[in-house]
Parts: sequence; structure tokens; C-alpha cells
Amino acid sequence: MEEKKQQMELQVQADEATLSGKYATMAQVTHTAEEFWIDFFAVLPNPSLAKLLARVIVSPAHAKRLGKAILENVTKYESRFGTIEEDKAPLPTVGFKQ
Repeated sequence: MEEKKQQMELQVQADEATLSGKYATMAQVTHTAEEFWIDFFAVLPNPSLAKLLARVIVSPAHAKRLGKAILENVTKYESRFGTIEEDKAPLPTVGFKQ
């Protein structure tokens, strides 16, 4: 018998800057045994330079739920607007500058 998950309602608070969001042109995901790190970047006009916009660290279980939610929304998007074409450009190797 499948267990039913309880629903929880949250009231979210955010300032204007956070609500405005940031546009990322690239993301990188890394992980350890305990957590997933998702880094969002803006690639600047100089192709060898990117600015780190945000780093989000989540548990493995939350990373799995996030991946499913993204795939579900991509499927909904494509059924409404058509197939999303993937960029054919090679992915850059990311290294942090101190």
C-alpha cells in the first residue's frame, strides 16, 4: 500500500530584489555524499569569464524532487510551445578564481 504524503502550506516572504530574480546563462551541479550544490552563472562577453550569481545547496532528496519538478515543467512547456532545441556549443570547464 502506497503511503500518502501530507501537504503543507507555506507563506513565503521575500524582498523586492529577490522577487525580481536573476537571469543565469549557465548552471553547474556538483555533489558530496550529504548535499548537492547548484551554482548559477552569468557568462560575460569575454567567454573565459563568468560571474557567480547564486549557489543553492540542497539535500539529495530535495535535489531528486527538484530534478523531477524541472523535467515535469519542461514536458509541460514543450507540449504547449514545442520542442526546446539544445545548444550545440561545447560546455565550458568551470574553475573558481580567488
